[in-house]
Amino acid sequence: MKSLAVLLGIIFGIIYVHSEDRLIKFNETYSVWMSSEEVAKLSSRGAVYGKEIHFMDVTDFIEPKINKYFVEFPKVLKNKEVVFSFIEELSEERLREVVTHLSSYTTRYYTSATGVQASNWLVSEYQRFAGSRTDIEVLQFVHSWPQPSVIARIIGNGPHKDEVVVVGGHIDSTSSGARAPGADDDASGSSTVLEIFRVLAEDPNWKPDRTIEFHGYAAEEVGLRGSQAIANNYASIGINVVAMLQLDMTGYVRPGTIPTIGIVTDFTDTSLTAFLRQLVTTYCTTRWQNTACGYGCSDHASWYRSGYPASFSFEGLFSNSNPYIHSVNDLASYLNFAHGLEFAKLGLGFVVELANP
Repeated sequence: MKSLAVLLGIIFGIIYVHSEDRLIKFNETYSVWMSSEEVAKLSSRGAVYGKEIHFMDVTDFIEPKINKYFVEFPKVLKNKEVVFSFIEELSEERLREVVTHLSSYTTRYYTSATGVQASNWLVSEYQRFAGSRTDIEVLQFVHSWPQPSVIARIIGNGPHKDEVVVVGGHIDSTSSGARAPGADDDASGSSTVLEIFRVLAEDPNWKPDRTIEFHGYAAEEVGLRGSQAIANNYASIGINVVAMLQLDMTGYVRPGTIPTIGIVTDFTDTSLTAFLRQLVTTYCTTRWQNTACGYGCSDHASWYRSGYPASFSFEGLFSNSNPYIHSVNDLASYLNFAHGLEFAKLGLGFVVELANP
């Protein structure tokens, strides 16, 4: 009867939504109202059925705010010497340490106490590396659920300081079992974003023209809710994000395959994606291949839906992705941290080349 009431409400313009119902969008034309419990089961379904289901929870943003600010991306890389010098400072062991810590929480689910603890720990790490620098801000973006998102910001000091470059990953994890370690999904991406920040923050002489932001999103696993909140907030107040790179799952190489950086071609900006390929070719030792992930597969989709230029690099082809995600076996022991380091190289190139146009 509830479904019929919702249908009648849509037909006659009557607002009828149970407080726990969520509008779940599976593609551009198909959406379904589901309970929070149904969404939770849907988010961990990949471990049970062998195929992950992608979706967006658009309940709070049925009509998203749209960005109307665009720039051109460089055709020639102008900061190679600086990028290569930063690459020398990257630490594979540091990636391992962060993944090991984040995957030690019983779960990082967005409503859990340990999910909040994981967010707080990331904040403390960003603050530790920021030190006493007055041009760096570290904050939590508070939501209506317990787990906050994390934003670390290196403030630009040039004529383009009001333009923003974003690198992001998500904090939360989910599982069909008793634990949700989420080592690859997405402690690996979170560690990569933090490592890029660490290297840049520890060099006080590097001053970006544009503002650079490093994001850790809450509630990605239940429909990209944290990143949607931030992207819509930014579009609402006119923040000019000129480029966004998502790092979600950067550590797994399927046995018997050649290590590859997957360049996601759907629901991403074509020009920015071409720029990513150039960065991989220049700064990474790993090859790239195009791949597609489907609707709402990670937080880049929130920025894309709000009209921002968004891109997504993945640990390989989606057909070769980690079979252990959303299960108790998404563990650090299955990850290749040398492969993860390639994504840190890519992210450094992305940030430094776009920081000073």
